[in-house]
Amino acid sequence: MPSETEKSMSALSDEFNDARIDESDQDKSDDISLPAHVAGSGSLERLVDTARDYARAAASDNTLKAYSKDWKHFARWCRLKGTEPLPPSTEMIGLYLADLASGSGPSPALSVSTIERRLSGLSWNYAQRGFTFDRKDRHIATVLAGIKRKHARPPVQKEAILREDILAMVATLPYDLRGLRDRAILLLGYAGGLRRSEIVSLDVGKDDTPDSGGWIDILDQGALLTLNAKTGWREVEIGPGSSDRPARFMRSSNGFTSPGSISGQCLRAPRGMATRRLRTASATNMSRG
Repeated sequence: MPSETEKSMSALSDEFNDARIDESDQDKSDDISLPAHVAGSGSLERLVDTARDYARAAASDNTLKAYSKDWKHFARWCRLKGTEPLPPSTEMIGLYLADLASGSGPSPALSVSTIERRLSGLSWNYAQRGFTFDRKDRHIATVLAGIKRKHARPPVQKEAILREDILAMVATLPYDLRGLRDRAILLLGYAGGLRRSEIVSLDVGKDDTPDSGGWIDILDQGALLTLNAKTGWREVEIGPGSSDRPARFMRSSNGFTSPGSISGQCLRAPRGMATRRLRTASATNMSRG
């Protein structure tokens, strides 16, 4: 049995190696540079910086963080097995997937979707380091197919919110400024079929905040939402409908002064409160309902 000192030294070594991997990942994100035979110039250097910015935007921050954790986990697993993660070995990757599916020691078995995500993370990390591996190689493909057949479960479907549910939710809200704002947010989210992330990123008007995820226009025919979704900008039209629909509600609630703009108070934060925090709280209320 290893002593406490040996365990402590092993933990420190793992932390050092993880920090080194983080630095390496950061270096890989800045790998885009001019070829060695091309003389540098101000315009070319600016293009290199622009290309690096685009490369960093190729995946979301959350995805990159997940891929970084995937690589650190795999690298640590390789060290514990007495091998190195580079160059890629389809045999070792197949064994790694089997270990994830079966669980080892205190680590529980992972779901099929998480294992597939880990494999995608490894593929991305190897590509950033100039390596590739064939996911169709039998050491990977057959193991993954067996994991899916033995452990795959149908996805859990969330119960949909019905019209009666959303009306019951807004009926609990007061008729003060905050209540009117929360009604507008809940009804817009429901009628537009918006994700929580899309709801909380909405602004009153275009370019209200630097990280805006969209804005709202109230028109004669209803409401038009402009959203910055995962696949790019898109528009969602919401007709006026009946008296319980969002566009008709917001126009009748004195929250908006004129069609085509949202210059009133319906979606603005009460004095002394942060707008984004309140939008987030409203979206949380919707998810709890």
